[in-house]
Amino acid sequence: MNTPLLGPPSPADGLPSWQKPEKVAGWVFVAALVGAGVYYWGQILPYLIDIVFDTVKLGIGLGVLFVLFLLATNKRIQTGLWYLGQRIFRTAASLFVNTDPIGIMEDYIRNTEKEARNMEEEVGHIEGANELVKRKMDANRTQMQEYLSLADSALRQGEKDSAESYASRAAQLEDYNRRLQPMATTTANVSLVMRQILKAALRQIDGSKFKVNLLKDEYTLVKRTSSGMRAAMNILRGDPDKKYFFDLATDRVAQDMAQQLGQIKQAMRYSQEFVKEMDIQNGVMSEKGQRLLDKYQKGEFNAIMDNEAPVRLNAAPSRQATDDAYGKLLD
Repeated sequence: MNTPLLGPPSPADGLPSWQKPEKVAGWVFVAALVGAGVYYWGQILPYLIDIVFDTVKLGIGLGVLFVLFLLATNKRIQTGLWYLGQRIFRTAASLFVNTDPIGIMEDYIRNTEKEARNMEEEVGHIEGANELVKRKMDANRTQMQEYLSLADSALRQGEKDSAESYASRAAQLEDYNRRLQPMATTTANVSLVMRQILKAALRQIDGSKFKVNLLKDEYTLVKRTSSGMRAAMNILRGDPDKKYFFDLATDRVAQDMAQQLGQIKQAMRYSQEFVKEMDIQNGVMSEKGQRLLDKYQKGEFNAIMDNEAPVRLNAAPSRQATDDAYGKLLD
């Protein structure tokens, strides 16, 4: 029996391939690699996350530094932020204070009218106090006359004490009226002066209303006219920024067109030279062929083959036509 001493092991041992020792060791090694990968991935993942977030933070920081650089160097951005801040503060102030010039004048007129109404009420109070003083003085005079009549009657009847009592009361009322008289005069004068001031204030308020209405109409008309003229000036003069980019685009198109036209003219010069050469060659061959044909028709074909005379070229007409054609194209 011929049994090889050396050779691959035979699978006749009856074990499946997955139960062989080397297969089991391979699966164990693969499982160990997977377990190690899972374990170390749990440790590496936070580090990778930190790297990603640190990169994002770095990008944000660089963006902030770039914005700060623009703010420090770009005059247009600084001017825009300045006007933006002014607009924000003006809008915030308009919530509490009227910043419109026409509105300010209208508010002033409304406040003046309110003060005039308050003044009219105060004048009414002073006139009411004057009327009370007058009535009190009239009542005192009436009462004083009554006391004097009673005193005179008591004196005629011999009741001296009663007559003195009535006379004393009449004297008190007279003193009371003498003290009230300055107050009545003062209230009358004050009410008269305040009435005059009130009339002047009302006339001034009416004049201010007329002026404000006139200014309001003029201001509205001027704003509309200014808006129209601004639109017209934008058309005539153009927006500086947009005009700048328009000029850049125009220069770019002009340069591109000039470059392309130069390339076209250069290509036409090359083609002109090529066509000239082709015309010359075609003219030479045409004249040579015509001569050969003439000699062949005369029976001189053998002589032609033996003694071929040099042919002078006369390609001037074709060259002149080509030059004229290309000259028109180049123009």
